[in-house]
Amino acid sequence: MNILTTEKYLWLVIAIYWLITSQSVKKSVKKQGGWQRIVYIVTIMFAFSLLFGNHFHFPFLYRRILPQYELWKITGLVFCAIGLILALLARIYLGRNWSARVTIKVDHELVQSGPYGLTRNPIYTGFILAFCGCSMSLGMVKGYFGVFLLLVSLLIKISKEEKFMQEVFGDKWLAYRSRVKRLIPFIY
Repeated sequence: MNILTTEKYLWLVIAIYWLITSQSVKKSVKKQGGWQRIVYIVTIMFAFSLLFGNHFHFPFLYRRILPQYELWKITGLVFCAIGLILALLARIYLGRNWSARVTIKVDHELVQSGPYGLTRNPIYTGFILAFCGCSMSLGMVKGYFGVFLLLVSLLIKISKEEKFMQEVFGDKWLAYRSRVKRLIPFIY
C-alpha cells in the first residue's frame, strides 16, 4: 500500500467517525443558508477530487512541484496523521455542540479548552495540515491547488461561524477571540 492510499484510509476513518457522531448532536436553533452550504460542499468535494482523483484532464495539474523523495512523502503522511488527530480531538472536545454546517445550537456552549485553547478552529487547522501533508505526498500542482480551495472555503465558513458566535456569546466571544488565534496558534 502506498502513502497516498494510507492517507485516503485515514480520511475515511475520520469521515466514518464524523457520520456516526453527527447523530448525537444538539438541535439547531439557527442554520446557515442552503445555497452557502451547497457551495461549501461542492468546493470541498472539488478539493478532495483534485487531491485524490484523476478526473481533470489538464496536464499542468499533474506537474510535479517538488522532488518526491521518500522522506518527503513520509513527512507528508506524518502531517496528515497529526492534522487528522488534531481535528478528531477537537471534534471530541466540541461534543454535542458540533455541526457540519454553520449553526447555533440549543444551549450552545463556547468551548475554550483542549485544542480550542490553541486555536479557535482546531478542526479546520487539523484539516488544513492533513491536506497539506497529502499534497506533499502527492507532489503535484493539483494537490496544492486543492489546499488553496480548501483554505479559501474554510476561511469563508469561519467568517460566518464567527458572526454566529458573536451573536450568541457577545463579550465572552470577544474575550476568547482576543486571547486565541483563528487558525495558527500564536500567529493567525
